Amino acid sequence: MSCPVVSVIVPSYNHAQFLEQRLESILNQTFQDFELIILDDLSPDASRDIIEKYRQHPKVSQIIYNEKNSGSTFFQWNKAIFELAQGQFIWIAESDDVADIRLLETLVLPMQKNNNIVISYTQSNRMNSQDHITGTWFNHTNDLVGGDRFNQDFTMLGKDYINQYLVYKNTIPNASATVFRSDVYKQVGGADAKLKTNGDWDLWFKMLLVGDVFYTSQTLNNFRYHDSSVIARESKLTGRKFKHKQKLYEYDLLMRQSIENYIINLNQKHTPAFIMNHKIKLKDARLIKFFAFLDKVFSK
Repeated sequence: MSCPVVSVIVPSYNHAQFLEQRLESILNQTFQDFELIILDDLSPDASRDIIEKYRQHPKVSQIIYNEKNSGSTFFQWNKAIFELAQGQFIWIAESDDVADIRLLETLVLPMQKNNNIVISYTQSNRMNSQDHITGTWFNHTNDLVGGDRFNQDFTMLGKDYINQYLVYKNTIPNASATVFRSDVYKQVGGADAKLKTNGDWDLWFKMLLVGDVFYTSQTLNNFRYHDSSVIARESKLTGRKFKHKQKLYEYDLLMRQSIENYIINLNQKHTPAFIMNHKIKLKDARLIKFFAFLDKVFSK
């Protein structure tokens, strides 16, 4: 039996209310040459009951239940891709998001035609917990120089994309909107599980030092926001406003240090990406001290 073209990986945690809708949006894709791998990270809700309904589905190749919570969705990514996935391409379909049935077809075909493309991604809608579309992510890139480019499809050299956009912010904000090459993921060492909120940004940066990016302005992904999302959980953990800001900059600093170390290992210290990343890293360090001071003052 030949390997599937795509490995679809669902890292599931505590999203029982969204999980069936997510899985159905995968199984109903117009592009059908894929396997489905589901990993549940010891969800305390009814996720397991829903997952078991799909155990006999011919597209489901693996179902894994962790005996201990990993503490990081990026740990789940690495486990699935390094140990389980058979496909040439990877789609990380987060368990609370929903896809248009044309997502895989739209993102895989450009990569099959152009071997230089390592990441292919689509524009996303914003969707709340009641399935209402409340906007898109177009405004996420509007403040960038040349941000109007995201109003149309493009293919771009990875290093140019980094220098113009990715070094400033995570312009690929949702893994569910993204398909990437498995071999390049492994080549760059996978996702850094220590980077709880921005391991994806770190990963895109490293992968696009290797190859190019395809983007479509079609909104084929519904990026859900709700109280139990990764970002929302991190916000609750920190509690206080200034403390939360401090933590966000600490996460950003860790990511930028990871990127800096990676570029140094590639012997590319004098590239524009390295120089700008280093400047922002120094700014992060100053802001961490600033918000730590504010938190100390206003929490008394």
